[in-house]
Amino acid sequence: MPLGGDGVKGVRRHRMLHPENSTRGFALRAYIIEPGGHTSMDTHQHEHGVYVLRGRVTVVVQGERIELGPGDVIHIAGGESHQFMNEGDTPVKFLCVRDFVNV
Repeated sequence: MPLGGDGVKGVRRHRMLHPENSTRGFALRAYIIEPGGHTSMDTHQHEHGVYVLRGRVTVVVQGERIELGPGDVIHIAGGESHQFMNEGDTPVKFLCVRDFVNV
């Protein structure tokens, strides 16, 4: 499903597991970001665990730029500002687990 909204470009999300279909405390999602695409800069109370499957993604967390590739993992704590950007020429795909404990 394509994501829209302010500051989002070229991002698709597939909600795999979530409280509406099976889980109570977490969600598992797959994201694809097209070349030149990005999520919005976001801050919220839930935390994320991200695992990169394909491509190279730039993640900005609290103003720090972090480059990740296949097999890399990052944890984003609740309350940390973050944005995912594909500055390369191939699509990026990653899995994201988020909690519903702090919501």
